[in-house]
Amino acid sequence: MKKQFAISFALLASAFLMGCGSSSSSANDENSSSSYDSKDCTLSEDGIKILLPSGGEEYTIGDSVTIVFVAKYANAGGFSVLYKASEDDKGADLFKNSVGDDAPDGTACTEVKALLSDKLTASTEASIFVKAYNAPKIRATSNTFTVKAK
Repeated sequence: MKKQFAISFALLASAFLMGCGSSSSSANDENSSSSYDSKDCTLSEDGIKILLPSGGEEYTIGDSVTIVFVAKYANAGGFSVLYKASEDDKGADLFKNSVGDDAPDGTACTEVKALLSDKLTASTEASIFVKAYNAPKIRATSNTFTVKAK
């Protein structure tokens, strides 16, 4: 009985360690794991600064994209995040509701993950557009990146 318990425990422990230590990632995670320096999560004047996507990334429809921005505006009311297939595109909302703080003070980043759904258009000049919900003049556009069709 002790030997059976020890073997079961060893198998369970090794499965746990393999799961935690695994370095494999799906295609959906590979491109969405860009990094940013938390020191960049500051903004001294009213506005928005998008840190991710930083530009040049390549995604596929169905991937998740990490979006990171820092904002400062007393009456923002949260933020709308849109996907734009081109500079002239009006954009498609990536979230049903606003994201981020209602009154960010420019001292912390907001990080959200968005799905590039099959309703979006693939593009070699895609961008993320973030605007304050209550003040559309407070806005920013990310650098461009590529989104391939599935």
